[in-house]
This record gives sequence, structure tokens and C-alpha cells, in this order.
Amino acid sequence: MASTEKDFIVAIELGSSKISAIAGKKKDGTMHVLAYAEERTTACVKRGVVWNIEKTYQSVNNVIAKLENVLKTKVVKAYVGLAGQSLRSYRCVVKRNMLTQSYITNEAVDSIRQESYEIPLPEYEVLENFPQEYVIDQNVVADPVGVMGTNVEGEYLNVIAKTKLRNSLRTVFGNTNVKIAGELIAPLELANNVLEDSEKRSGCALVDLGADTTTVIIYKNNIMRYLVTIPLGMNNVNKDLATMQIEDGEAEELKLKYGDMSMAGVESKSDDNLTYTTSDGRKLEVSQIRSVINARVTEIISNVSNQIGRSNYSEKLLAGVILTGGGSNMRGIDKAFMSNINVDKCRIARTINQPVVKTSNAAGFISDSGRCNSLVSLLMAGTQSCDGGDYDAMDLFDSQIRKDNIQAAQQKQQEQAEAEREAAVTFDEIKAAIRSQIQKVQSAIAEVEKYGKDKQVRVKAESLAVSALQVLDDKYTQACEALDGKDKFKQSLREGSDLAEMLRDAVGSLKEKAAQAKKDNSMMGRFKNFIDSVVNE
Repeated sequence: MASTEKDFIVAIELGSSKISAIAGKKKDGTMHVLAYAEERTTACVKRGVVWNIEKTYQSVNNVIAKLENVLKTKVVKAYVGLAGQSLRSYRCVVKRNMLTQSYITNEAVDSIRQESYEIPLPEYEVLENFPQEYVIDQNVVADPVGVMGTNVEGEYLNVIAKTKLRNSLRTVFGNTNVKIAGELIAPLELANNVLEDSEKRSGCALVDLGADTTTVIIYKNNIMRYLVTIPLGMNNVNKDLATMQIEDGEAEELKLKYGDMSMAGVESKSDDNLTYTTSDGRKLEVSQIRSVINARVTEIISNVSNQIGRSNYSEKLLAGVILTGGGSNMRGIDKAFMSNINVDKCRIARTINQPVVKTSNAAGFISDSGRCNSLVSLLMAGTQSCDGGDYDAMDLFDSQIRKDNIQAAQQKQQEQAEAEREAAVTFDEIKAAIRSQIQKVQSAIAEVEKYGKDKQVRVKAESLAVSALQVLDDKYTQACEALDGKDKFKQSLREGSDLAEMLRDAVGSLKEKAAQAKKDNSMMGRFKNFIDSVVNE
């Protein structure tokens, strides 16, 4: 029996592609990952924002149950990340007249900063506040405490988000048995664990390439200067590929296989003759697939470039751009950023800058792809123990049943998908055979019209008229039934039906031509033709 873990920290991230949870324990400055779990999301979370409360808390319950199964301990708390498309920075300035020349005190600075929190923003709330600079009687200073002056002006960068972001999270966890140990701003924790101090000091832009969103954070002189969440992510590439009648799973496979931003804008002759066969048997040009991928990723990069320009720090990023997140794994993505953004450096951060060790129980956790960097950063920020006593073995049993049911459903889906693929391939082969028969019948019609006097030509035509329709046998009917009712095969089925009708019409015409030629070249037919020719003369 596995040992029971104690005094561990738990973090949960509600992402657009998955809800993930992680448990870990710090030992000698190293984070040991004890357990990891994830649930794929579809309509639960969109662009980092809870969309369906019920489905989301069910998914949260599921990932917590998976952690507990491994840890053999109840999880009663968890640190949760705040993110999503409404998360951004907002600059504000607070002015204060001290009435007389006096030294600026800590109390005065705290009062000015508190006022910056209270600036009204309808439907938004301030999550965090970062002092940028102070102006004392027209003199710019970094720290005003102890400086003599009358007029004080403080510039602050507020990190804001829509109020419903935090409210939705609290509603979700209110339906679970897990309390929120802390609400952490995910992009800021990510920056703290991915960026080097020298990069923050020299000036850099951290770009987190997520599924539905792309987050940009800019640092200069060790101060955060700008934050924005762009409502575009790598899932948009999948959606673009889906317009080519490709399913999501296959679109993700194509993106990983053919996505290469180092080839963006470059015509490759090696792609000209390459094709990809889809699951339903269609042929797609690889050059077209790459074009779709490159167009969307270039758009995302263009939006990032635009936001860096709006920050007014585009000329001050001496450390360049740092990429992280799942999208940073696309080949050539760093080269594409350097060619589209005015920077000399681009680093891909696939791991955080703190030592992390994966234990044997943390199946599914991948530490070097950038996909878990945000989640691990939330874990690193945790300080409270999240365990809660003995684990009920009945929960393990129930979870195993649920897991078995899920696996059975997945197996059934895989078998159905395989059957569909086989039926699609068979149907395409039958369509090719029908086209071949149509060509043969049309050639036979032309031959009968030209050489109808030849008995062998007529006999051959009559034989073909009988055998040509054999291609529309039980195999054709079974393939039609296997694909019927499935939207992605509608076009193929319609094409097959049209071809079958064309073949029947051609065979009918061939029979008529052969019968007429036989009649015209019989003894009675030749006599009739002779009489007709005499009368005409």
C-alpha cells in the first residue's frame, strides 16, 4: 500500500484547453511534484474565463479526486490562478498637495497608493498595484520617502480584471469540498518563475502562448510596466484547420506535424507534391496546411508586436522576448518573433528557473514543454499545507469505477472512429471504381455508335451493360450505411450518390444503343434500310 503524503501544497489552474491540478512539497529548495491530474475542457472554460459553472466544478472535483487517489490524503485547500481575457494593466496617476514643504513619509506614500486602488472602473476590480515612478515638484524619483517637496504625483500600474472573474471562481469552489487557499494572479507568478532578474532589469517581454489567449507582460528596471491578455491562442489554428473539414484531434496533430514558423513566407518546392490523407480519406496539400497554420500564428505575433508598441517600451527591451506556454513548442516560433518584432533576442522558456523534481507518482506531468510552467509557478507561490487528514478508501473505489467507465467510453469512441475511417477509405475506393466504370461505358457507347455493324462490338457492349452495375453491390450499400448521418461525410456520400446515378444513366444509354444497333443490323433491319434508301432515291 502506498504511503500517505502530508504537508503538501496544491495548485489548480483553470485553462481553456484543460483544468489541471498539481500537488508538491518543497525539500531543500527543490519542489518535488507528488501528483498531477488534468481534465480536458470543451465548454467549461473559454479564454481563461469560467463559462459553465456546473461543468467546471465537476471537472475540479474530478482532478481533486485523482490527486487524492495518489496522495492517499484528503485535499481541503488549493491555490487558484486568476487569468483570462479581461486581465490587463491600467495606468493611473494620483496627485497630492502637501500644502507646505515637508519630508514625504511612508504614511503619505501609502495613502497615495491606496487612493490609486480606489479609482472607479465599472465592472472591473483592482487585483494588484505596482508603483511606477513618483514626481516630487517636477523631479522624477523612484522612492519618494524622505524627499522634501510640496506636490507629489504617483504613477501606478493597476492589474485589473472583470469582477465576475473572481466571483465565478468562488462560485465554482463553493460547490466543491475544497477551499481556496489563495487567489494568485497566474501571469505574475509565471513571470516570477520564468524570467531571470537580469531580464527584468534590462527590459523584456514575456509572452505566454496559451490555448485561447496570449498574455504579454513587460518588465523594465525590475518593475512590471505592462500587461495585456490577447483573445487569440493556438486553438485558433485548430479552428482554422477545422474549416478544411478536419476534426479537432486531427487538427492538433496536423499543427504539431506541419507547423514550422521558420518557413513562414518562404515558398518551399519540397511541399509542392506532398499531400496528407485525412481520416475520411481526402487528400490535402501540405503547402495549404502550412499556409493556414502560418497565417494564424503570424496574426498572433502581429498582435503581440502591436501590444509591445502600445506599451511604449518596444525600444527598451534589451533582453528581448521570452516565450513560454504550449504554443512555444511550435518549430521556428522564436525566429518568427524575432523577424516580426524589433528585438535581437528571443528565448524559449520550457521550464521554470527553480529546481523541480517529478516523482514516480506524478504521471502525466511534463516539466520541460512550457505547458505546465504557469501551474508549477502557482505551486511555488503556495505556503499553506493543503492536506486534510485520512483518505476514504471508498472514494478510491468510486473513482476507479468512474475511470473504468471513462476508459470504456474512450475505447468505444476509438473503435467507432476506426470503423468510420475504414468505411471512408472503402467508400473512396468504390467511388474510384464507379468513375472507372462510367468511363468504360461512355467509351463503349461511342464504339457502338461507330462500329455497331460489328457483332463483337455489340456483344461486348451488352456484356459491359450487365457487369458495370456490379460495383453498386452490397459493399457499396454497407459503406453508405456506415457513413450515413455523419456531417463530415455528407459531401462524400452526395458525391457517391451522384456518381451511382451517372453510372445507371450511362448503362441505360448503352443498353439502348446496343439494342438499336442489333436491330438495325438484323436481316429485317438491313432489308428495311434498303427499302428506305430506295424510296429516298
